[in-house]
Amino acid sequence: MLFIKEVGNNMPIDPEFMNKSTVGEHNGHKIRGEVKPPLKLGVHGTSVAVDHDVCNGDGICISVCPVGVFDWVDSPGHPLSDRKSDPVNEPACVFCRACEAQCPVQAIKITEI
Repeated sequence: MLFIKEVGNNMPIDPEFMNKSTVGEHNGHKIRGEVKPPLKLGVHGTSVAVDHDVCNGDGICISVCPVGVFDWVDSPGHPLSDRKSDPVNEPACVFCRACEAQCPVQAIKITEI
């Protein structure tokens, strides 16, 4: 028997995420949008924003970032993955956009502010 996991709408990060209200902070960065763990985790970060509801936890952003902006954060029970990439060192970003270009699910948006 084949079981299919419900994974949401498979849409990239909302380009208007900055217009959503800030609902909290995590590891020194802001969280925007709806947050209802474990299913809805919001967009983490500002200049380096990661939509934790889109992130599939493959870690490509961690491996391509030349300045170590990202680290793992646990997300137990989320339908896509039990860990997410988190912009814990957001101020170090040099805006090379390697993470944004390599993210296979388009969960990252870099904004020079």
